[in-house]
Amino acid sequence: MNAESGRKRVPELLAPAGSDEALRAALAAGADAVYFGSSLFSNRMRAKNFAGAALSDAIRLTHAAGAKAHITINTRVRDREMDDALRLADQCLSPADESRADAIIIADMGLAAEILARWPDAVLHASTQTSMGSPADCRALSDLGFRRLVLPRELSREEIARLTGGPLEIEIFLHGAHCVSCSGQCLMSWFCGGRSGNRGECAQPCRLPYTVEPAGKKNSPTPLSLADMCLAGQIPAVIGTGMDSLKIEGRLKPASYVYGVTSVYRRLLDERRAAEPGEIRLLADLFTRGFTDGYFAGTYAPSMVGKEARENPASFPDAKTVKAALNARLRDADQARAARDCREIDLDCVLRRGEPARLTLSCGEQAVTVEGDIPDEATGRPLDRDAILKSLSKLGGTGFALREAAITLDEGLWMPVSRLNDLRRRATDALADAVSAMPPDPPVKRDPAPYQPPKSPRIEEDVVPWTLYVADAALLGSDPAAVRAILAAFSRVTVSAWDVRRAKDALDSLNLDSPPELSASLPVFPLTDEQIHTLFADARGAGCRRIECHTPGQVRAAVDAGFTADLSFRGNVTNAAAADFYRRLGCADVAASPELPCAAVRSMGLSPIVYGRIPVMTLAKCVIQPGNRACVSCGGRDPERHKPFACRGILTDRVGARFPVIGEADCVNAVYNAVPVWMGDRLDQLRGASSLSFQWTDERASEMRDVIEQYQRGESGEGRRIQN
Repeated sequence: MNAESGRKRVPELLAPAGSDEALRAALAAGADAVYFGSSLFSNRMRAKNFAGAALSDAIRLTHAAGAKAHITINTRVRDREMDDALRLADQCLSPADESRADAIIIADMGLAAEILARWPDAVLHASTQTSMGSPADCRALSDLGFRRLVLPRELSREEIARLTGGPLEIEIFLHGAHCVSCSGQCLMSWFCGGRSGNRGECAQPCRLPYTVEPAGKKNSPTPLSLADMCLAGQIPAVIGTGMDSLKIEGRLKPASYVYGVTSVYRRLLDERRAAEPGEIRLLADLFTRGFTDGYFAGTYAPSMVGKEARENPASFPDAKTVKAALNARLRDADQARAARDCREIDLDCVLRRGEPARLTLSCGEQAVTVEGDIPDEATGRPLDRDAILKSLSKLGGTGFALREAAITLDEGLWMPVSRLNDLRRRATDALADAVSAMPPDPPVKRDPAPYQPPKSPRIEEDVVPWTLYVADAALLGSDPAAVRAILAAFSRVTVSAWDVRRAKDALDSLNLDSPPELSASLPVFPLTDEQIHTLFADARGAGCRRIECHTPGQVRAAVDAGFTADLSFRGNVTNAAAADFYRRLGCADVAASPELPCAAVRSMGLSPIVYGRIPVMTLAKCVIQPGNRACVSCGGRDPERHKPFACRGILTDRVGARFPVIGEADCVNAVYNAVPVWMGDRLDQLRGASSLSFQWTDERASEMRDVIEQYQRGESGEGRRIQN
């Protein structure tokens, strides 16, 4: 809080720097901090980024301008890449000079654990790619060593405010492109074209046209392409939430865009005001697909759907403007740094009759004494202490600043100012030599051993248990004979935690001799502590003792509540360090990322999805009913009227591929892949997995029974293969 006015402080303005030109533009425009990546392990691999020594040079330039450098190492890392990722972290964290990064932005929990093992003092920020945003996540991340959480773009003003002032610094996005899927939960680019959004290679299939069934009057031809975020009109409310940092998206944007957008928000934050119409037009001229503040304001209207991208190069500032502004900032920062970095000294001057003038300067344990001429007898006005101090305290450019002064002066003496100045110059030169001769602190030497993947539990059993995820509990009551045949193959059935009571009723009605264990899967989007406790109570009431989790905060909450915790595929585990991290956190079963090949699944003892449609997007904005919260079929966000899984639809792309959409709780949509995974004839390639997971989404019970029988016979079928 500002002690003078009682107002909340202005948060950090964090600007993108996808190239050297963009970095200079961001600094020239007044960014408090910048974020950029190396040519490796950055979630914007198509940006120019910084390689090798250029990365260290970029950090130095940032610090020279008085700003902070946040380095992105925010992709999911494979075991074979871990050494390279750790060497990159070492480059950013090992220097003792101005090339040391202020923070590392991390998405991979395994990489985070390995970095903190090497550098316990490292400042880690949890990327929005971690899909975290609950109080439980904040507590867990803080305990694990993180300092900041970058929140999902989908949170409202009220949801953001509930997280500020807690154990972590909070960062939100302020301006730029929206991902329609919750960050870290999009597999569409991977499944459609083999380019992983979790590894910085997203092909942006969300920007392409799709048709929506059932068709509505307000459905857009590009229903997954959202308008750009723009909170310029909400600045007082943004500051009022109390968050610590405001991030401008745009590492793929040119320097002119970075300068223009950063300049506008610098002015708005400094003046604590909302943008005027002309400033919004300037932002739109720089680049826009249309602007929206829908998530922040909690108004999920059809206007959130984007328009065709538009920019006006004529509105861009010229290079001379950027260069002049950057040079001015560097000069100001250098002057401020010189004043701040001055060493404090004590001064002791002795002027006695008949003795040489003597000046002693002390800096810590170092002290020097110089002598001058014998003072003369005054024939006019004698010296006084103020005049002596005025001459001796002129320390500009010396690297010293006066802390305390003691002057001993006999009355009636006189000495020219030139002799006092000479005494001061000789003393400061001698002190500077003495201080520079002091041995520097020995550098911290680290020679970490090469990365060794933690040992995973070896699964020796010939029969690997099968588990079943049911997208809608209504499927369990659809065809009793077929459902009994299906469930006979599975040791565990998982349903949404919103739907666990209905699933329990359906299982009881089947009168199974040996029913499978029932597990409840928590929602993907962040929950309050009260919502988590309510879902836990529902699970207990249904006899459920197992909880499927997606984040460290959810795992901690489930374990603390006495449940057996499993990690879903949404945890994006791609290396043994991440698997080990979640097992040490308390997970009994750890699912594999759908992007992992069979060999990695086997070596880590993970649980892969071997059949079914996998959610490739998780949407906070309903794609079936464009106006969220007004839906008559599911009740929107009204807890009294809400009916989970009532909304259903189909997205069809340009080549006719059909992606089922199922409305989950709280107006969240899950978009399922058009093609199911099929490994019925290749299960031997996954020997060593902890369990094999099947996804039951939109198949009729009889169809699902046939699938199970084909798998039991080891037959081939149509579908997407897990890579070998």
